[in-house]
Amino acid sequence: MSLYYTLFRLALQEAIQYRVESAIYFLYDVLPPIMMAFVWLAAYEDQTSVGGFDLSQMLAYTVGIMVLRTMLTSHIEWAMDHEVRQGLLSTYLVRPMNVCAQWFVGELAWKAVRGVLVTPVLIGSLVWLGPYLSLPPLDIGQMLLLAVSVVLGYLVCFALKLCIGMLVFWTTDINGTMTLYDVTASVFGGVLVPLTLLPEPLYALAMVLPMRAIYDVPLGILLGRLDGAALWWGVASQVGWATVLGLFARALWQRGLRRYEAVGG
Repeated sequence: MSLYYTLFRLALQEAIQYRVESAIYFLYDVLPPIMMAFVWLAAYEDQTSVGGFDLSQMLAYTVGIMVLRTMLTSHIEWAMDHEVRQGLLSTYLVRPMNVCAQWFVGELAWKAVRGVLVTPVLIGSLVWLGPYLSLPPLDIGQMLLLAVSVVLGYLVCFALKLCIGMLVFWTTDINGTMTLYDVTASVFGGVLVPLTLLPEPLYALAMVLPMRAIYDVPLGILLGRLDGAALWWGVASQVGWATVLGLFARALWQRGLRRYEAVGG
């Protein structure tokens, strides 16, 4: 445990040192929801409901997406791509530690820095949008379930990005794959708009993709739009995707190491 605590401290120092890189990823995650808030304020001037969301719920969803994108979205695939291509992975493989656990701890450190960055933005958003916001009350059980769902959402995202990052063992460039993922996640993960606003065929597809388990389920709990069987099915889908993607990432890792050749330096 002390080893991974040390790795966390080192990754935290790295995240603080590379402040510009942290800021770029941060802005990439927070700016689209902020722009959507302006869109929704204009859209609701002529109507009271869009896709079953009133203005308060839609803005709460938008602010929630901003926070969750910042805190749950993992970017580990870029680090994996760099470390494999430069041969840095070789130095990790000879150390007495789990490489994937090292990446996980490193991501947590970067999330700590981004949590500091998003706090003033969240406060500013609440001051700006506060008069329009009204969240349903949550009891202790719902709050605990929300916390569990947020953690599961992070695990789903991390495992999914691990799988994407593992493609570096077989491909020469993951940029195209990541562009495709970003577009897919924006539409089917509920980043651009709530999933209920999608046409029925796209909504049905979103329900069976893992991106929904990252953002949509926690926000559904927060806004009180998931209850009963739908609530437990949503959390169960998060557990299922985290497990399946974790096992798939492990299989890709084992096969990928057989192809790995350190060509960098």
